[in-house]
Amino acid sequence: MNSVWDKCLYVLYPKRCALCGEVIELDGVLCNECMNTERITGKICRKCGREVADCCCKKEKFSPGYKAFCAPYYFDGSMRVGIYRLKNSGYTQLAQGMATEIADTVRRRFPDVTFDAVTFVPMRRLRQHKRGYNQSALLAEAVAEHLGIPCEAYLKKVKHTFSQRLLSSERRKLNLYGSFAVTDRQAIAGKTILLVDDVKTTGYTLSECAVTLNAAGVGAVYATAFTLTAKK
Repeated sequence: MNSVWDKCLYVLYPKRCALCGEVIELDGVLCNECMNTERITGKICRKCGREVADCCCKKEKFSPGYKAFCAPYYFDGSMRVGIYRLKNSGYTQLAQGMATEIADTVRRRFPDVTFDAVTFVPMRRLRQHKRGYNQSALLAEAVAEHLGIPCEAYLKKVKHTFSQRLLSSERRKLNLYGSFAVTDRQAIAGKTILLVDDVKTTGYTLSECAVTLNAAGVGAVYATAFTLTAKK
């Protein structure tokens, strides 16, 4: 009887992959593509988070405000689909599965770092109101739960910016300059903070957030995301 009922529920409310949202079998957790997607493994560049063989940092003069960055996956294939669905299609449940992967990666990449709190890249109020949520906040809250530390909104967006994907590298820097402010300077003084976003492309957004936190007196900022773009 339970099996029949389960099948009926599956037709009405199909089970979905925890990372990309594709429909999967009742007893599954991930779709085949996500299960077969390679994680970012081996030695990585702490500046960009890519595997050393894929690192392009020697060609760039960019010096990020965060001490190190890591991510479990590259922004490609089903991971790209999952991010799109989380950001634009209301698949907020995907934040839980993605956060599990992020937390596991943070533990592995930063084993000697004791984090005091998790925070996230903020959105403009109007944009967040229109979407209904901030996907980076959802990820950060779930990551904080996995790590057993608080998630705090230490940053706020104070300047309107254009979409980063439409701008050149140099324009991206100028676009973000002065975009963020700290919500409570006393609350972050001397703390080691994990900064969370959904995707890292150039790293300018995470860096500007980190620079803002550093200027307000944090002890250290480390950054992470669910995905990062592969080598150029």
